Amino acid sequence: MQAKNIIRTLLARTDIGVLATSGPEGPLSSLMAYVAIGPDCLIMATLPGTRKWRNITADPRLAFLVDDRDTAESRSAVQALTLGGRHEPPSPAERQAGLALLGQRHPHLAGLLAAPDVACIRLRVASYLLLRGPSEAVFLTDLTD
Repeated sequence: MQAKNIIRTLLARTDIGVLATSGPEGPLSSLMAYVAIGPDCLIMATLPGTRKWRNITADPRLAFLVDDRDTAESRSAVQALTLGGRHEPPSPAERQAGLALLGQRHPHLAGLLAAPDVACIRLRVASYLLLRGPSEAVFLTDLTD
């Protein structure tokens, strides 16, 4: 299916997006660098004292938006992908491996990733909403062919 390939391509070609969280202090959106560990798992990092992390620990449901507005031929051709899922705390080995991959993809995060208490956000994706242009939408819960 073409939509599945577009989703995989968007996740591979982009490495920054907007994370949406919600918690006792209300909703929050945060611009985040990420690395994809396959199409159903993203890794991000934050510090534990942030509102973002408080929201995640209070309510692990997350949404994440990526798009191709920087490379699209026109505004009417922009594709946007919203991933819905949950934060699933990684094991110590998964945390170490995920943060190492994040650091390789985003060397500018070296200071953050060196913090001993850096929090690893692992988004386990449950749904994909692909918007192509202003009116075409495809909703999927599985990317296997």
